[in-house]
Amino acid sequence: MASINTNSGSMAALRTLNMTQKSLAQTQSALETGLRVNNAKDAPATFVIAQGMRADIGALNAVSEGISFGQATIGMAMAGATSISDQLTTLKGLVTQAKNEGLDGAVIQGQVTEVLAQIDAITSTSAFNGVNLITATATTLTVPTGLGATDNVAFTNVDLSSTTGLALNTVDASDTANLDTHLATIDAAIATVGGALTSIGTFSSRLDDQGEFTQLLTDTMKEGLGVLVDADMAEVAAELTALQTKEQLNIQSLSIANSAPQTILALFR
Repeated sequence: MASINTNSGSMAALRTLNMTQKSLAQTQSALETGLRVNNAKDAPATFVIAQGMRADIGALNAVSEGISFGQATIGMAMAGATSISDQLTTLKGLVTQAKNEGLDGAVIQGQVTEVLAQIDAITSTSAFNGVNLITATATTLTVPTGLGATDNVAFTNVDLSSTTGLALNTVDASDTANLDTHLATIDAAIATVGGALTSIGTFSSRLDDQGEFTQLLTDTMKEGLGVLVDADMAEVAAELTALQTKEQLNIQSLSIANSAPQTILALFR
């Protein structure tokens, strides 16, 4: 039935055009953002999951930063302990040298004093961002390793100072009658530093392994997030071209439908 009051063909064409333009807007948004799911309207359930994954990825990035801080701090402690180990080797050589007849023990003791001062200088300066793990001051380095409240590892300081930590303040190269006792004290200090280096090295290796795992976990979550929300750009480009063509056809269809009532006028001419 031809009617001048209701143009059902035009209304149908308009609905089709509106749907096409809505799809076109979504496709253009996907092309601009690279995301198939850009907000909750696109896919509510998927968007909520994606937001949770983004939060976890952000938290894992913070964990990685914490691990990097821990690695730098423990690295400073390792460097300091290694230097102290080298100083102890020098110290043992000096005290052993004092056993030789004809050498001035007082002169050698002056060198011993310098070595002990160097050990204390190393101890006091082996800090990263204010955290020193080889001084007498009680310090605990806590490093996050995951997203849980208890996901962390800790390292407690090891005192490597010449007096309270290594008990080297009694070493005296001029005390020729007790040089073996002083050498035993140095050997005990060497053992203490060796134990500290073992603990520091073990903790450092653990942080390295945890850092690699955290990065792998982060990358895996990013890949999973991409599967959920990323758009296939080749598919989007093809769909955009198809929708643009469809839009033009819809506009032509609407134009034809809108001109239909004009044919009724021809009946009265």
